[in-house]
Amino acid sequence: MNDLHRSVMVCGPTFLDVVMASLPHEPQLGQEIWVDHSRICAGGAGNQATALAKLGVECQLSTCLGEDLAGVTVQKTLEKAHVGLQYAERIDQQPVTVSLAWAGDRAMVTAGALTVASLPPELPVVPRILIANLQTLSENEETVKTWRKKGTIVIGNVGWDDSNQWDLTDLAPLTYCDYFIPNELEITHYGKNSQLANAIEYIRSNTHTEATFVITQGAQGVTIAEKNSPAWSMPALRVSVLDPTGAGDVFTAGFATGILFSRSLRESVSFALFLASLSLSQPGGAGAAPTAQEIVNLLTTAQLPSTYALDWVKNLPHNR
Repeated sequence: MNDLHRSVMVCGPTFLDVVMASLPHEPQLGQEIWVDHSRICAGGAGNQATALAKLGVECQLSTCLGEDLAGVTVQKTLEKAHVGLQYAERIDQQPVTVSLAWAGDRAMVTAGALTVASLPPELPVVPRILIANLQTLSENEETVKTWRKKGTIVIGNVGWDDSNQWDLTDLAPLTYCDYFIPNELEITHYGKNSQLANAIEYIRSNTHTEATFVITQGAQGVTIAEKNSPAWSMPALRVSVLDPTGAGDVFTAGFATGILFSRSLRESVSFALFLASLSLSQPGGAGAAPTAQEIVNLLTTAQLPSTYALDWVKNLPHNR
C-alpha cells in the first residue's frame, strides 16, 4: 500500500465542520441550547480522506485549504490523520459548516465558496481509485479520462442542490464513473420521481453511464442498481443515532476500501454499511472513525445481518 497504484485520491471541497449533536429539539429564535456532544473536524472530501487514512489506506487529498485560521485547523487535523496533502491548493478562506443534529437527522449551514480543486495532470503512477464529486470530474475531464485509460476506478458523488433545479446536465460526468454513490433524496430529485426504481430508470434513460448506483437510504440501508440487472438491497445496522453528519462520506470511504482490496460488491457494501453505522454513535463522522484494528475487534461482538460479508476485513492493514 505504499505506491499510488494501491492508493486512493480524494478530490473535492473540504470544510471545517463544527458539529453540535444530541440537541433535544430544533433551535428556536432567541434561545440558546446546550448539548453534551460536539466536535470540530474536517468535513466533505476531508471527511472521506480521514476515514480512509484511519483504515490504513494510502490516501491523497486534492482540495482547497484556506490560509485563514479555519484552514490551518483543517490542515492540522488532516495531517494528524496521515492524509496526504501534496496536491492541496491554497485559497483565502476555508468554507465552514455548522451541523446541528437532533431527532436522528441533521441540518447544516455553510459559509464560503466551493472552489473546485485541480487533479494533478501528470503522475508517475495513477491512483487505483479516484473519489470525486461530479462537478470535479467535469472540470478535470481530460485528466479523468487519462487516468481511467490507465486503470483508475472512479467513484462519483453529488451534493444537495440548494438552487432546487436538479438539472440532469449535472449528472453528465456519470459517463466517467464506475460507481455512483448518491443518497435517496438526491436520486429521487434528479430522477423526478419519488419512487426509487422509477427515478433510477429516468436517470439511466437520460444519461450515458455504465456506472453501478449505490444509493444510501439512511436507516433503510442501501439499494444497489447495476446496469441491466435487477436492483437489490442491503439493510442498515440498527444503531442509536447520535449524529449522522458525515455518515455518507464514511460510507463512501468504506466502500472504496472494499473495491481497493478487490472485494465483491456485496463485501464492499457490507463494510461501508458497518463503518457508517459506527460513525453514527459519535459526533463528526470520520473525526471519530475507528482504525482497522479497532474495527476487527468490534466485529467480534457485532450483531450483523445475515446478508453481510465481512470475513475479509481481518486482512486490512493495522498500521494506523
